[in-house]
Amino acid sequence: MPQTTVSEIFNPITGVFGTGNCRFFPGGLTTQTYTFVIPPGIGAVRVRVWGGGGYLGGSGGGFAIKSIYDLTGVTSVTITAGAGGNVTTTTGGTSSFGSFVSATGGAAVGGVAGTGVGGDLNYSGGVGILGGGGGGAAGLFGPGGRGGGGNGCAGGGSSIAAPSSGGHGFLGTGGYYSSNGTYVVPVINAQTGIGANFSLDFIATGGGGGPSSGGVNGGGGSGYVVAASSTANVGGFPGGGMGQQDTITTGYGGPGLVVVEW
Repeated sequence: MPQTTVSEIFNPITGVFGTGNCRFFPGGLTTQTYTFVIPPGIGAVRVRVWGGGGYLGGSGGGFAIKSIYDLTGVTSVTITAGAGGNVTTTTGGTSSFGSFVSATGGAAVGGVAGTGVGGDLNYSGGVGILGGGGGGAAGLFGPGGRGGGGNGCAGGGSSIAAPSSGGHGFLGTGGYYSSNGTYVVPVINAQTGIGANFSLDFIATGGGGGPSSGGVNGGGGSGYVVAASSTANVGGFPGGGMGQQDTITTGYGGPGLVVVEW
């Protein structure tokens, strides 16, 4: 999986940390392991971690953020970025920055949500619904939304009943759909909530999915689809829980993510 390095991202809530550099370490359908080599002259980092979203009406991944100032003498740290829950590994994977801070993944079929561990702030994802929408991921602005359209830092996915809508995230709106009596009519897909002024603070603030789209930016996947699609129930990256459909089980929860600033 790629590691992306970015300089001087504007974070309106948390501000710039250190030299303003950051690196992204994403999970996938399997857990990814990386080695972060401490740059020369750097003795402190700020870390954000999201656990993976659960499978099939799965719960959202947890979130933690931590500023670490005790890296003197440390040359490298092992990073784990959790998998999104899928048919092979149903519970979302845990993401961690060494033993300093971690966030667990959401369980499948309406099980326990993921939560942050050891951070300066620790939040839990939204609980998914068996037979319904996936829970939204937690983030800087609090817990994720419950499946079935709950609002949160990232919104929960829509329920099976029509009309219904995905939950709203801190910035993004949930997808919406209605019914004309014979078939489901999509009105609007979930929105990311991130515009041109991207910020680390706004990761996992998107909406939960409606019937024709999965969750976005941490939003939970929808609990119903118009057609047999393997993407309409997918949890948004990072950490959104997968929604549950009648017979469609080929989606997955949003993978976890670790972001390091220095």
